[in-house]
Amino acid sequence: MAASSPLTDVDGTSTPASFHTAANSPNTADTTNITSPDHEDDRKPKYYKSEEIPHVLKQSCQIHLEEQMYLPAIELLGSLLSDAGERQQTDKPVRVPPPAQIALLGTLTIHPAYTSRAPEQANLDIAAESREYLRTLLNKVGPVNADFRSAFSFRQGQNSGRWARRSSREFNSAGESDGGGDIGSFSEADNIESKWSGNDHSIWRRSSDFWSVLGWAFRCSTTHAHRWVHWKAWLDFMIECLEKDWDERLAQDEANFRTELGNGNSSGPESEATCQYPLLQQSLFVQYVDDLRRDRKRVLHEVIRALFAFADDENTADNTYYKEVFNKETVLHKDKNKKRKHSQMVAVDLEKDQFGDYLDDWDDPVTDDDEKADTFTTPHLSSARIGRRTKARPKSTPFSRPGKAFDVSPTTSPSPLRVTDGLADSIPLRLRLFRLVSGCAFYLPPDILSCKTQDLYDLFTSRLKSLPLPCFELFLSLDHDEKVLPRFIYVSLFRYVAQSFAPRSAPKPEDVDPEADAEHAISQAMLRECFLPFSAKTVTVEDNAKFSLVLESMAWCLFQSGSVDYFEGLKWAVEKGIEEREKKIKKGSGKGGAAMTAAEKMGRQVLERSAASLRAFVDAVEATSFMEDGDAMDEDSIVVSSP
Repeated sequence: MAASSPLTDVDGTSTPASFHTAANSPNTADTTNITSPDHEDDRKPKYYKSEEIPHVLKQSCQIHLEEQMYLPAIELLGSLLSDAGERQQTDKPVRVPPPAQIALLGTLTIHPAYTSRAPEQANLDIAAESREYLRTLLNKVGPVNADFRSAFSFRQGQNSGRWARRSSREFNSAGESDGGGDIGSFSEADNIESKWSGNDHSIWRRSSDFWSVLGWAFRCSTTHAHRWVHWKAWLDFMIECLEKDWDERLAQDEANFRTELGNGNSSGPESEATCQYPLLQQSLFVQYVDDLRRDRKRVLHEVIRALFAFADDENTADNTYYKEVFNKETVLHKDKNKKRKHSQMVAVDLEKDQFGDYLDDWDDPVTDDDEKADTFTTPHLSSARIGRRTKARPKSTPFSRPGKAFDVSPTTSPSPLRVTDGLADSIPLRLRLFRLVSGCAFYLPPDILSCKTQDLYDLFTSRLKSLPLPCFELFLSLDHDEKVLPRFIYVSLFRYVAQSFAPRSAPKPEDVDPEADAEHAISQAMLRECFLPFSAKTVTVEDNAKFSLVLESMAWCLFQSGSVDYFEGLKWAVEKGIEEREKKIKKGSGKGGAAMTAAEKMGRQVLERSAASLRAFVDAVEATSFMEDGDAMDEDSIVVSSP
């Protein structure tokens, strides 16, 4: 059976053959079947070719951006995209701005001055138009031809010229190509002399790597709802960039590998031919992983820590580790439309350069002074011009009057038994990133993530088990779209989580169904004999509830794939497991006459609900089996595996 890609759409609930060991064994010529020939053309991204915009237009855009005339610049760049027309009608290259200009637009989409702290509607329009242009560029030209790898590189603390020269050396060395279009990397000539491109305000300079930004964004999902609205949109776009960049390079690597095999250019026998995925190793996602190694961090642990940041109730360490990206980011903008008291009126004397409050509308979106970043100030004027408006204002508090700038940071942590809307919204984003991490471990050498595929799943399972019950349930929910996490990755995850909860007395999957175990699949026989009839190995209500949730997901996963048939042993296994889990939690509850905690009450409710779902699963299988025509299949031969 051919291996299946962790990043390709697979029908049903398939899982790759020997998924957790495939990354550690040679990829033979069978890897050419990773993409089904029938769907190969559908999978392969089709983007316009690209070329850099003419020098005159590039200079015009650069001047507009440096003068902070963003809307005219975006309109000009957007007109170049609209001229491309439909992809099927023309092969004319699309003219794309240099990476420095794309990077600036990427900052404008998320900076507080243009989102949550925008002083006027025009700033919000700039962020929206920037985001719309970048998404259109991504869909038409693609991340490779648009050179998002150079534009979205994190280089904290490096000045523009140094960054430009380093980027040119690293990304476009002589004789080295990353498979991109004709767009060059950062050059000193393209550098934008604007504070939004400098170390103070550019998102690509404010953070050392993507994972620190990710951790802070997830913190906003739980504690700063007004910022999470914007971080969610930014992350959704960035993850889409990572996914499309990965898919495009993967398709090209496999196409090149098939061509080499067809031409007989591969070294050694065809059966021992190995695809090295050279373009995949230069993807934007791998670059973000390499940033961790550059800073001498533990790559796998940093990635997993960021994926689970602020998903549980133990956020003390994360609070100090993931700091805000922009200065005073959670501070809201003050409302200057309120009426000023007569005692606060400022005199106007044009002869003495005292302009009163007429210059208040000149507010700079962001001040460079860290101590004054919680308010918006007028441009720097002489003391004579400032007049009597030099009196220091009291520092704002969370209880300031309406119209004052204030920090909306919560004073208490959210309850671990309650999933906030922001946390629920973040889980699909976390799973989409795990999909990329899983693909990285599957296709690329172990030194990229500094681990083998099995190590990745072991660590991910360990962190997943430690989550509070409501969050744990959302991670394993089958309601997520196939594009969020393919079913075969869910199957592998279910196996790891279920085996970590199962008692030692339970039969081993390799003894019950060796064929399915070799493919790391789920079979009906395996589910019936190894998992369903048992309780968790601990007596806690939470662990038994989590184990029941995993079994429930595994059962319905089999049912949705049509790979299960009714028989009396299935009903017995379900009822036996429900009874065993009830007995188990009774041993650990009521010690010393203590009342049940809120977590225990929730765990019991989840157990009851999960038991009802498992019984409904048995009823559904029974009803479906009697409705089917033809011979019944042998239950021990039913396996959820790759086609």
